[in-house]
Amino acid sequence: MPATRVVPLFVLPMGLFPLTQEPLRVFEPRYKQMLDDCVLGDSPFGYVAAASPPEELDGWSMPSEYGLLSTADDLTEQGTNLLFTASGETRFRITGVIPAALPARDFGEVFPTVDSLVEEYAGEEPDGKLYLRAEIEELPSLEGVVRSERWGRLVKLWSEHIVNVDSLVRASGMGLDEILPIMEGEFLPYTEAGLWSACQSILDDHGDRQGALSSGSADEVAGVIEGALEAKRAQIDALRFMMGEE
Repeated sequence: MPATRVVPLFVLPMGLFPLTQEPLRVFEPRYKQMLDDCVLGDSPFGYVAAASPPEELDGWSMPSEYGLLSTADDLTEQGTNLLFTASGETRFRITGVIPAALPARDFGEVFPTVDSLVEEYAGEEPDGKLYLRAEIEELPSLEGVVRSERWGRLVKLWSEHIVNVDSLVRASGMGLDEILPIMEGEFLPYTEAGLWSACQSILDDHGDRQGALSSGSADEVAGVIEGALEAKRAQIDALRFMMGEE
């Protein structure tokens, strides 16, 4: 069986993919404590989407099954906020969730300090944390690569989607003949980083994002992206029909 480890959890609506980054802002005491622990321990945290449909544990949002080990880079303070860049690394599956030491509370607009909250539980639970933790199994790297022909078709589908959305909102007016060379210059030839960038840009359905994270091969991830693009095309066609457009 794969080895397990315990990691802090950073639970947000969408999550992240390997080899991608996202700027984040932290103001809650639980996540300030988490970042302190990660920086001091030079260790990653688990960036994971909230469960769908929503579930709670002592008032905290429960995580989905699959997430991503991430590092907190370029950490800076801005007033009472902590700003950093989450950099996605290794995929994992959660095998068990460790509750936070305190239940969720509504603090209004003024949050207490980390130290004052720790004092509430330190006597009874000295090893407790303000944030959720999880036992995880790291997933292996994706098997194989996406063949150049398939990847080229996927990049074209992606480009067509960009043009369709642009046309629908009447933004730049750029056509496929302008968008496709830009996309091909950015994403051809195939790389795993390009595959995960496509996931981050295209996948907004919770099931699709979890499906990509849990995939065993590059082709399987590509299939999730292709299915999402086809679904989006059907949605746009339906909108155009409702708007009386051809």
